[in-house]
Amino acid sequence: MIAPGPLLSVVVVCRNQMNALKFTMITLRDQPPPVAHEVIVVDQGSTDGTAQFLSGLDDNPHLKLVSDDTNEGRTAARNRGARASRGRFLMFLDPGVVLGPHWSLPLLETMEKDPLVGAVAGKIILQDGRIDHAGLALLKWDLPRRTRLTGRSLHAGRPADAAGSLRPLAVQALAGEAMLVRAAAFFAVGGFDEGMGREFSRPKPMADGEPAGLDLSLRLGVRGWLCVYRPESVMTRLRTAENDPGLDARHLELTAADDQVLLTATWLDRVRPDFVVPEDGGVLPQEGGGIRPWVEPCLAFPYGDYHHGRNPGTPDTGVMAPVASVIVPTCNALDYTRLCVEALLSHTDPRHEIIFIDNGSTDGTPDFLQGLARDHRRVRVILNGDNSGFARACNLGLAAAHGRHLVLMGSDTIVTPDWLERLLDAAERNPRAGLLGPVTNDVTGIQQLPAAAYDHESLAGLDEFAALEAAAHAGEVEPTLHLAGLCLLVKRELLARIGGLDEAFALGGHEDNDYCLRAHLAGYRSLVVRDVFVHCFGSLAAATAGADFEAQVRRQWSVFKAKWGIPSETPFNGRVELGALLAGGFDADRHFQPLPSAAAAVAGGAAGARAVAEAARAAALAPAEPATCGG
Repeated sequence: MIAPGPLLSVVVVCRNQMNALKFTMITLRDQPPPVAHEVIVVDQGSTDGTAQFLSGLDDNPHLKLVSDDTNEGRTAARNRGARASRGRFLMFLDPGVVLGPHWSLPLLETMEKDPLVGAVAGKIILQDGRIDHAGLALLKWDLPRRTRLTGRSLHAGRPADAAGSLRPLAVQALAGEAMLVRAAAFFAVGGFDEGMGREFSRPKPMADGEPAGLDLSLRLGVRGWLCVYRPESVMTRLRTAENDPGLDARHLELTAADDQVLLTATWLDRVRPDFVVPEDGGVLPQEGGGIRPWVEPCLAFPYGDYHHGRNPGTPDTGVMAPVASVIVPTCNALDYTRLCVEALLSHTDPRHEIIFIDNGSTDGTPDFLQGLARDHRRVRVILNGDNSGFARACNLGLAAAHGRHLVLMGSDTIVTPDWLERLLDAAERNPRAGLLGPVTNDVTGIQQLPAAAYDHESLAGLDEFAALEAAAHAGEVEPTLHLAGLCLLVKRELLARIGGLDEAFALGGHEDNDYCLRAHLAGYRSLVVRDVFVHCFGSLAAATAGADFEAQVRRQWSVFKAKWGIPSETPFNGRVELGALLAGGFDADRHFQPLPSAAAAVAGGAAGARAVAEAARAAALAPAEPATCGG
């Protein structure tokens, strides 16, 4: 029987850094990770007594010594240590980094609970208590002679307990001298670039990002992995790590310049800086930057749902998983549903799945939907015995969906050619976005176009108008705090963090406002995608519910006010102070909505109507599953 490997491999590389190495190894001994681990030390030809010091540690059962006489540099030694490792996670530590109590717990917890995270690092302080690393910001310097790209710590030089440094963040880059990396992600992007960051003990200005770590972070980012800063993990960087009298200062200066040129040439046109430093001074924050709060996932999805640059098979069937899932609740109004379905089937790529959730329709809609499921493999149907509400129907669809991206769609909408591919393109181009929606003809807010030149009853000219809008606004997005629920793309990573729609909003009204606010609190942006046009017939619910619809919406307004602490006397559509609503950040106890268990409710293909209805009714009546925070 083969013994299981360690969970964590700690990789330390050195060359003539014995004093700094001693501090790091002592704290590793005194503050060992509380999980199965190994410590790999790669010594690249030291002549200062390092080999003798390491030989005295042979009695450590966790220690593996690797002698490397290649003289290929620090990043090559890091990669060699990684290749010798057996852990699921790799912790890279430079000599001179002193570990604080329980340093590994927040880092390992982040990796275990969030399968999107490729790298995580903690807070690094200097001996005088100032911050040296709290996640890196990406800076673009617009200099007179040339533009350059660098990384610099957030809150650099501030006290270790500075308020802004105490919140976990998703960032574009992390410090390479103390970084935990998911092994699968590390090897997938090729490890450290051995052409940069080669020198051991290179003097590092306070709070500057080490080029090799910055480059690795950015390569993880373009493959879809998150980089996360966890302030609960605290380490200290000693000055001894910067002083090696045997180094040629001029040589270090030249290699540092080479690293800077290579980093800038590789990434300048491929990433979006968090800040720009103009020629005349100052620092300008950028709208498209990548720094946002990191919120721990409270829903656990199969690891395959978080694919990175590939499309894995579903665990149970091996069939290629859909890129997106379109979720359409229905309730009577079969004529509108037929039009919606016709457009969806015509204008949606077959690799995406379409899920219909019927809320107790009595006009033939269930039979129509079941016929679709028999005729189209990508169509699945969930039948509720009665009208359990729009939010509940959406949540059943979200729980049953397999797609990486999820689109909630009203049954009174008509999509246009390439609508979903453009939404998905915008979602992939904007990693900070969690919600995206199209422009349309009939909705309150900035998504409504002032004029839509086609026949709104017969729909003559709709596709031509949509194509003109797409050409005129190709690639354009506009940030907003509210997106209407008529067509709403939800990223699965956001769903994992904030859950589904709040079912307290019953039959519909303000659940989209609530969802957008929760997404904002979790650190995600909402974007209007200007090159996607979707037609809406207006409030279909109003047409079917008659006079009761307005009263229903006003009742939902009361629910919304009570949930968000809005004064009860605030009139419908009255002015609301957003600052008060958004104070305090995301609170899982208040802002997370668990999904119902929908697995038994899903049916498709040739499944019988009775089995579909019975399974759906059982799932709809089952109590909601509790939040499984990272479980």
